[in-house]
Amino acid sequence: MTNRVATAVASGSAGDAARAVTADLRAKLGGAPPALVVVFASTAQPLGEVTGILSREFGGATVLGASTAGEFTEAGDVKSGVSAFAVAGDIKVFAGFGAGLKADPVRSVSEALDGLPTALHGYPHSTGILLLDPLAGNGEEVTLLIAAQIGESEMLAGGAAGDDLGMKQTFVALGGRAASDGLVFARVFSKTALGLGVCHGHRPLSKPLRVTRASGNVVAEIEGRPAWDVWREETRASAREHGIDVERIAAKDETAYLLQYEAGLATGKEFKIRAPLSRDAAGAISFACGIPEGSVIRITESVPEAQVTSAREAAKRAKAGLGGRTIAGALIFDCICRNLILGPEFKRAVQGMADELGNVPVAGFETYGEIALAAGDMSGFHNTTSVVLAFPVD
Repeated sequence: MTNRVATAVASGSAGDAARAVTADLRAKLGGAPPALVVVFASTAQPLGEVTGILSREFGGATVLGASTAGEFTEAGDVKSGVSAFAVAGDIKVFAGFGAGLKADPVRSVSEALDGLPTALHGYPHSTGILLLDPLAGNGEEVTLLIAAQIGESEMLAGGAAGDDLGMKQTFVALGGRAASDGLVFARVFSKTALGLGVCHGHRPLSKPLRVTRASGNVVAEIEGRPAWDVWREETRASAREHGIDVERIAAKDETAYLLQYEAGLATGKEFKIRAPLSRDAAGAISFACGIPEGSVIRITESVPEAQVTSAREAAKRAKAGLGGRTIAGALIFDCICRNLILGPEFKRAVQGMADELGNVPVAGFETYGEIALAAGDMSGFHNTTSVVLAFPVD
């Protein structure tokens, strides 16, 4: 049996969007029942309502979901909408939900994995899909906890939910259950391996800076000064070129500004990007995952063309992982900062990924963090990246 991928996007109320997406997926799958449906919804459409409708409509499918900061398919990107990705074919999918992520990530991970099969006869390959609430502040820790549980042979892909840059509450869903402060983990068993690619397009902007006071995902001081003050100082010249006065940023625009100038942690010759999400009145900056006290970071930036090129590169890497097999479609987790940098040109990045994969269906959402962990990797939580998970036809 061959795999078939369908994607759909719709706007309107949660009910109207869910029904439109359902009809579109059904038509594109030609009546074949999907084994996996992944749904991404803006804050305009309550996630649980959307996934609940799709769970009822596709009774035999595992339905996962996340709230977003933007939604897209190969047809383009939207705001205040719903996008969906469905796979019908010879795959088997099992999933679990973990609650209380902030207070007890170990327990949350154990709850999500409890009862899931670790192997399935006749399906030698397994790939994990992880969706989590980034406002819990422990995305890196959770990713590593999951990786330790599933073992080195299983790839892991996924994303951190969004809330249209509100930075107040994000949701993940399994079936009709949606909640914040949680995670969803799905294990996809397949007869052939899926392809995974990840790439970012940022470059260092600042000099090396030491984090001198931090706790968990909150960086209070850099080089002995409030983190917010250092951020504005180090980005002032670049921000001015983009029409941003760092001394007069409106509160509603602070998150968008921070997501254009993210932290880079050196990992050999590369930088692992860490997303600053918000700041408090004292000048402490909260990130999507922990940054240890004593870390040396560099504030980074990116030019628009590098964001398009790096998106294409992520797709190329996913394609290479399939070893020449024909691609049915791809699930994409893409950082909201890419959209902020590219603006109306974001569609070029999405189309570029689809082109590299052979003009196949793709769907995804704009995240607050991306997850990509291949065999042997030591850390799988990323920011400012495109993560592409490609499904082969057979």
